Amino acid sequence: MTFAANHLSHKLEFNLNKPLSKISDRTSWGFLLPGIVFGALLFLLGIYEMQHGFRYTNPSVAEIVPAEAVSKFEPFINPIFFDIIFMLIGLGMIVAGIASYLRYFKFVFDGKTMTIIRRTPLGKKYALKEKLKNYLGIRYRIVFYQHGLMTCNKYIIELYHKDSDKIVPLYISTSSSGIRSKWKEYARLLKLPAVINTDEGLMVRDIANLDKSVKDLANMGLVIDNFDSYEELPESLKYVRRKDKIVIKRKNIWDAYNIIAWITLIAFGCIVGVIAFNAETFKQNFASAFYGLIFVSTIIMIGALFVLFRKEKLVLKKHKVVHTHKYMLFSTKHDEIMKEDIESVEVTENPASGRFFVSLISENKTIAFGAKLPISDLQWIKKFLIHEIIK
Repeated sequence: MTFAANHLSHKLEFNLNKPLSKISDRTSWGFLLPGIVFGALLFLLGIYEMQHGFRYTNPSVAEIVPAEAVSKFEPFINPIFFDIIFMLIGLGMIVAGIASYLRYFKFVFDGKTMTIIRRTPLGKKYALKEKLKNYLGIRYRIVFYQHGLMTCNKYIIELYHKDSDKIVPLYISTSSSGIRSKWKEYARLLKLPAVINTDEGLMVRDIANLDKSVKDLANMGLVIDNFDSYEELPESLKYVRRKDKIVIKRKNIWDAYNIIAWITLIAFGCIVGVIAFNAETFKQNFASAFYGLIFVSTIIMIGALFVLFRKEKLVLKKHKVVHTHKYMLFSTKHDEIMKEDIESVEVTENPASGRFFVSLISENKTIAFGAKLPISDLQWIKKFLIHEIIK
């Protein structure tokens, strides 16, 4: 069984070279501020609309029909309902952002003992201590998180303990640059083994071999090429052989994210359709909510389309491996690693979610591929990649 801690930072580096080292782990204002600002705008919009800020009557227009002769229009849903919804959503975003910032962890290391202090959003503090000798090693892992419409990686090096409350972040970054160097640096500094979660359990890495490439490890007999070219291609993958490259694509996989994306697309598509069909009525009776609903619904629908039509690919060229994402109208290159620089190919576990993926790790970069695939398919990819790297 593996354990994960929920680290709050997106950028952190614990300097352990001091006699008494200290660091805080908390969500940065830069990450929270956009949500707080957007929440404040929604809250103010609701207040302004509730005060009839967007309702305007032209006094110069002559009254053709006496007011008492016109039956009063009663909308099916009172416009104030939408005003309150905007205010509650905005207030919720503000409160969540502030609560996230008030919550933090503090870590103090004196060379032998780690002191961990946790503060809740309500201000309560809890502290515990643990001897360095009780930690199992320096673990490297990757966490996936949503940033706007994009799924991004957070690279984490941590002092690993079986008790998740005692796990200590040593280095956190949204860039894989130099991550393996940091992993080795902390392992040597604290004189602990380097560990990583794989499909075979918690794998311990000898520090002396962390600098060696997959080709070097294969020559030493530590990595074995057991790929069978006659083995059936996994159903979740597409394999394309071209003149100068090999492309491995992940087929569309139905999971919770796809189902939610389809439901979101259909629901907000219906909302836009209803508003468009009754545009004049909505403009007269819902004012600001009309344009707000159109804008928000359109943005959410675009996000759902991105989720549905994104395809992940690994492109193997003669001397390098390239990781790309293909969307409806364009492709993005996430990263590339020269084959001779790859130091590890593993089916790696994300302990926070329990999902596995293939990771290609070099001194300065990491490629994570196939986060939604079955373990058996990921194992096929691992064997195929090792075969292509060392052949």
